[in-house]
Amino acid sequence: MRSNYIVITLLLLALFHPAVTVPAAAYSVFLPDAAPSPPLPYAAEQDHYSGSACVQMALNTCPNASLRHLNSQDDIYASIMSHNAEPALWFSDPTGVRGALSDPSFSPCGHWVDFSSADKNSVLGKMVYYMDTLRYLAPVSIGNSEHWVTIIGYQTDAKPSYSGSVALQNVFFYDPLPGNVAAMWVSGTVWLSDPSYWGVPLNKTGSAWHNKYIAIIEPPKTTFTVNARKWLLEGHILSVEKIERAMMVWLKTVHEQKLALGPFKTLSDDEKFEKPILVKAEKYSYYLVPFKDSHMSAIFNAYDGSFEELQYAKQPRMFVFNREAVNDGIKRIMREYDVDVIKTARAELLYKPELSRSGRFAPVWEVQLTIRDAQGKERQLPVFMDMEGQVLKKTKEFERGIGSHPIKPKAAR
Repeated sequence: MRSNYIVITLLLLALFHPAVTVPAAAYSVFLPDAAPSPPLPYAAEQDHYSGSACVQMALNTCPNASLRHLNSQDDIYASIMSHNAEPALWFSDPTGVRGALSDPSFSPCGHWVDFSSADKNSVLGKMVYYMDTLRYLAPVSIGNSEHWVTIIGYQTDAKPSYSGSVALQNVFFYDPLPGNVAAMWVSGTVWLSDPSYWGVPLNKTGSAWHNKYIAIIEPPKTTFTVNARKWLLEGHILSVEKIERAMMVWLKTVHEQKLALGPFKTLSDDEKFEKPILVKAEKYSYYLVPFKDSHMSAIFNAYDGSFEELQYAKQPRMFVFNREAVNDGIKRIMREYDVDVIKTARAELLYKPELSRSGRFAPVWEVQLTIRDAQGKERQLPVFMDMEGQVLKKTKEFERGIGSHPIKPKAAR
């Protein structure tokens, strides 16, 4: 039935186009030109080693392969700390990362400069020009706090030149966080607008980099800048069927433009995917689309059907879609506590940044329970379950319950 539906849908594309603008033929850069040994990506070996992992990737992908060197993350972190300008505020500040990239003991290649600035379009302009011209990877920090990732490529509407501007269509990068190392593909719109990426500058009061966008690059002299279309976050939410059609058009375009490279090389124009599911963020909604290949999942805009993000995770991921299964799982956990579940509300899939280590690819199910506790009191309790079916017991709501009588496991009584 699924294959029949896809055939019918493809036949209808000529009559019912999804509300999505597909980029015209464009210019793309995907690095490194020759794969290093061992192959990328390199995961951070400790929680605070994301800067070290990014330096490790950059130094082992020098354009001149004879200059490549795989340095240990422990040694790199020691070098970063010795160069840090603000050790009280950072694990790896931009001066520390730049210093490690240029550390003579690592036999470095290139001449690295901290090009961080309050003007993100200018920083990105320098980055896309230098990546095309000099072929180095780019360590950057994303979000409003320290979170180092390595940019490995991009797509623009034209080849970057010495001056002028281009429209940024896509950004490709590795996120080295331990337990979540992933290849990420993000639209230019989302990269420049989402607070998880460069939608907001660094927020470290007292830091020399406060209110800046962080990038360490091997620099050319250029005044090049980038821009992107506005991120649509309101309007009529498209149906699942329209998102599926948009997904198939996007896959076909990716194939035609030969963007399925590096960690995304398994992506094809007939890639199989699961039914899109709507996720509510605080001020907007989006569609999460898991692939049959459980390493991959995508995010599409709920209002115009445009592509926003693709994640290729090192470890396969499981997604729980069935609301009844969510309710059953939560009831099963609640049986471990001295409470009676009187009623469960309909489960809702939400994006809550404070509960998600993987950003928008890891929303949580929320179920509002009406319970009767050990004291016989009836009250409301919100319970959260992740997309892999695990109830989140470390949330403040779950730990303290609602009202004056905390909920405790039977074994703890």
